[in-house]
Amino acid sequence: MRLTQMQDIGGCRAVVETIGEVYKLRDAYRRSKSLHEFVTEDDYVTNPKVSGYRSIHLVYRFKSRSHPEYNKLLFEIQLRTKLQHAWATAVETVGAVIGQALKSSEGEKSWLSYFQNAALALEFSEYPGAISHSAVSRGTVARELASLSKTLQVTTKLTAYRNALKATEKLDAKSAGYFLLVLLPDEPALQIFAFSKRNVDAAYREYERYERLLPRYPRGTQLPLFPELADYSGAQAVLVGADSFKSIRESYPNYYLDTDAFLANVDRFVRRYRRAP
Repeated sequence: MRLTQMQDIGGCRAVVETIGEVYKLRDAYRRSKSLHEFVTEDDYVTNPKVSGYRSIHLVYRFKSRSHPEYNKLLFEIQLRTKLQHAWATAVETVGAVIGQALKSSEGEKSWLSYFQNAALALEFSEYPGAISHSAVSRGTVARELASLSKTLQVTTKLTAYRNALKATEKLDAKSAGYFLLVLLPDEPALQIFAFSKRNVDAAYREYERYERLLPRYPRGTQLPLFPELADYSGAQAVLVGADSFKSIRESYPNYYLDTDAFLANVDRFVRRYRRAP
């Protein structure tokens, strides 16, 4: 792709409290006397992406007298609410950890469905009078979320990923190339093993060993190959590139608060509407 065709070669993001403030800020930009040339607007609040993503994107063509070498390049301004940002943070984090492009609607169907329903739940929470972009009711969304949350162990995993981020901040991330996360949901507990960039073969060997030794057997029937984990069922092993954790911290500096807000609001919605029609 030519650089002049990329609409987000540069960009910035504003996170505000309410939907009303999003549109108020959008209008302020559109009335601006900036030299930059307005190109287009993508309103993903009114017309969400298939993934559930909601935000407003404003695309401009750069124009500057002092830096003419950048003129004509496109850049993007993203406007979203705190809850929309919390949703995006959770999607980015889970996608990075499990190695799937969930934000681009690519990945496990169950995770994609979970985040689609979570986006609707947050929209209903933020905008009580909103007409759903889907034909499903609040009760249907709440029950689907409750089922998927249990199946995917969403709270356990997001908490574990958060703890892993905290742990990697204390580890020597400069020399680490990979982190192997072993999640034991019955406790819950998280074991983290660091591998250098030069030790990639060992990282994959350990990952494959845990994958083989942590099958989904009922309690008491675990294969006797890994005695210290014999009593656990549903344990999972995830191999994560160190750069993935680094990108999460850099792109979402409020990750810990965002994740708590996401989980709390989804849980509140489920408890309120799971018995509704």
